[in-house]
Amino acid sequence: MTTLLTHLRVAEKIKERIKDLDLDYFMAGFITPDSGGKEMTHFYKSKNQEKYIDVKCYYNRHLRPETLLHRSDKTRAFYWGYYFHLIVDNLWSEIYYKPIKKRYNCKEDFNFLFNQDMCILDFEYLEQNPENNIFLIFSSIDVNLEFFLDFPPALIYDNIKNIKAYYSNVDNKPKNNLQFLKEKDIEEFIITAVNESINAFYK
Repeated sequence: MTTLLTHLRVAEKIKERIKDLDLDYFMAGFITPDSGGKEMTHFYKSKNQEKYIDVKCYYNRHLRPETLLHRSDKTRAFYWGYYFHLIVDNLWSEIYYKPIKKRYNCKEDFNFLFNQDMCILDFEYLEQNPENNIFLIFSSIDVNLEFFLDFPPALIYDNIKNIKAYYSNVDNKPKNNLQFLKEKDIEEFIITAVNESINAFYK
């Protein structure tokens, strides 16, 4: 799974192309799958002894036109954000995580070091864009999510607070060097993730 800041950056780019999405609720939906236990939030299924995210299951529960038609614009934006998060996680796993893990599987602490790379790149993005970044917008998010019934909205509110606190503290940036990822990997991935999400939206 990629970082929540990368998810928000994807959300920002999608919003640029789908203008009528309510950005606050769209961002809230985008971070919701990481607001609770992943077995509960990510619609996992198993195939050939491997877990995968069943995005169709989520779509059928929340995004079928006959269901979505009767929801408010804010609610629709939220559910689309959630859906795109799942698509982005699947993409990240297939494009970067699995291939790199296979290549370096014998490296001690691979998962820790890989996640550390993502965190370093998050903070470098914020450092390079101090006055124009999606986190600044997210920091002022204002949402009421009581319509969401899959799990307690309090978990989402807590996650929003945790994200704000984490990315506001520069001391959270790991001090080590990058091991597996580079800035261009994240930038290229965001382009791919946005295109895949847009295709899914209009499909």
